[in-house]
Amino acid sequence: MNRSRAKAGNRAIVFVILALLAALSVCRLPARADEATTDYWFGGTRLIFEQPQVTGGALAISTTDGGLVRFLGALGATLAYQPGQKYVVITTADRRTVAFDVDSPRYTVGGIAQSAPFAPYASGNAVYLPFVALAKALYVDAVPDGDTTVLQPEIGSLDVRSEKRATVLTLRGATALHFKRITGPRDSHVTLSFSGVGSTLARERSIGQPALASVVIASAGTPKNPTTVVDFTAAPGSAHALLPSDSSNALTLEFAPPGATVGGTPLPAQGSTLVVSAPSQPRPAPLAKQGPQLPTPGPSATSPTMPSATPVISAAPVQLTALTSAGTSDGGFDMHVSLSGNVGYEWHRLPDDRWYVDLKPAVLAVAPRDESLQDDTVKSLRVKGFIGPRDHLPTVRIAFTLTSPRVVNLIANPGGATIAIDAVDDANPQRVGYGQITDGRLVASAETPAPLPPANEEPVPVPTGTWKFAPPPGYGSRLIVIDPGHGGSDPGAEHNGLVEKELNLDMARRLRALLVSRGWIVEMTRDSDIDVYEPNDSARDELQARDDIANDAHARLFISVHSNAAPSVLAMNGTTTYYYKPDSYAFARAVHARLAADLPTKDDGIIKDKFYVIAHATMPAILIESAFLTSARDAELLHDPVFLQKIALAIAEGVGSYTSAPPPVSQIPSEDGGR
Repeated sequence: MNRSRAKAGNRAIVFVILALLAALSVCRLPARADEATTDYWFGGTRLIFEQPQVTGGALAISTTDGGLVRFLGALGATLAYQPGQKYVVITTADRRTVAFDVDSPRYTVGGIAQSAPFAPYASGNAVYLPFVALAKALYVDAVPDGDTTVLQPEIGSLDVRSEKRATVLTLRGATALHFKRITGPRDSHVTLSFSGVGSTLARERSIGQPALASVVIASAGTPKNPTTVVDFTAAPGSAHALLPSDSSNALTLEFAPPGATVGGTPLPAQGSTLVVSAPSQPRPAPLAKQGPQLPTPGPSATSPTMPSATPVISAAPVQLTALTSAGTSDGGFDMHVSLSGNVGYEWHRLPDDRWYVDLKPAVLAVAPRDESLQDDTVKSLRVKGFIGPRDHLPTVRIAFTLTSPRVVNLIANPGGATIAIDAVDDANPQRVGYGQITDGRLVASAETPAPLPPANEEPVPVPTGTWKFAPPPGYGSRLIVIDPGHGGSDPGAEHNGLVEKELNLDMARRLRALLVSRGWIVEMTRDSDIDVYEPNDSARDELQARDDIANDAHARLFISVHSNAAPSVLAMNGTTTYYYKPDSYAFARAVHARLAADLPTKDDGIIKDKFYVIAHATMPAILIESAFLTSARDAELLHDPVFLQKIALAIAEGVGSYTSAPPPVSQIPSEDGGR
């Protein structure tokens, strides 16, 4: 009885705290029009800029300004810009990327397009950036405070995912998140107080999971001394724990319903993030000696969760932060490349003993090099950055002129990669290779090698061509949105030991890896087993949320990936590609041509149907039903990771066919055609 009364008392205290916070919450006003002339405070002191400028009433700060350098340093963020380049890239402490396009107001945060108050502009060897827009991308809010503006660190995102029976929730902030637990250690209900940070997140979010009903967030205090309280309404008798994270700016909690167990560690009375370093990776076998390979298959489709079988690289540019090169004791030559993020690669060996690798998306954050070397293995070395003329991605090229056709190995390591040139010749050298460097690993792509570039080693010019009419919206954008069907509370079809939501995510991850290695920026509507809108939501809300991701980002293409099923009385099998709008037919035709040619399934053709996601996407959109879970033969294929890779590769090839040359208007069927 006494324990029950104590719990009731604790809850009453929590509710009183939340009510007071709501009454005293910090007023969130938009940044004032005179933001460029105000004083800024950050971290308890005035933030002094050396040469601020005013552009359209907004504050513009140089990339070399000492005030900006101190601001980024305090947040653990890094900035990369090479004079003459088109992009300025900021990498946050939690490994997100913010990429500004010089002379364009559009910028991306984690691959999602945003709009700045003005276009960044070059001045000498620097670029002036919209400071307040940059601060918000770093989860720092500009809060008016009398005659000054306080740059207030925020809890900027709340991510929720389901893992088996548990619910995992991650809070991300501008700085390290330190908390104090208000509720008792044995209480199911959890309330945490964070000092020194505010929040502009929605006050209440419904979770609707067996272990966690909702989350309430309230901020109070002064602009310079904010406090945010986060209240987790967990089910009575549920368990919770603090999970490890790869960033001190992210706090991850796991909630499990009564009767289930949780991992991690008990939530302390006060503390911060558990940061876990990535394990060291064994040195992989040299790529040049392996040849292209399929990525190592992941678990079978019947696993409770489906980790990606192919690593995924960042959607925005990463930094190439250092280059070191030296001869080796055995007469070879090694160059180490330090990368601040994950990157795709494409290497070529030319007939005149030249070898080069393109890293993309990547920004050269060190000085370019073009020099002759007094070395028995390498005659000369050239390092430069440029914007790819075909894919418009920021690219770093490292090129060697060799003394003979030496063996060249590209080896990934946790800090980036090493280009190892041996002192012996390669009797049977490969000419080209593709893949990704991610998490200290190197994975080769199984795609067909592209033709060799011209012998002058310069980027291939953009192919010319004209449209009969104006190109569709999004033409020229590098962003493709992939929609793995179902997820979270909606498993999709379940037959023959297969769960559709898991299969769809597996195929989507494989497709993403292939598209990114070919120069596309890729956004997923979901990258784990979650509902995109919220658990147990309506079909319309869920599907519209998927379209919103693509529509708001002005994506070039939308691809929804599904697996089919039929009633038991129908013996159906095969692969189908659906479209709805006339401007999507050519896209469907190009992708389905590769699916029909490359897969061992029956060709069920191209069908026009008003599926919600492809009807409400503003760009060319298709929905692919890869194969039938209800067919014994198709199900056997869907259990095979090699078949799933073939599906992803066929779709990627179809994307390439569609985007390489626009189809004649005569190929687009009438409104009642297309089957």
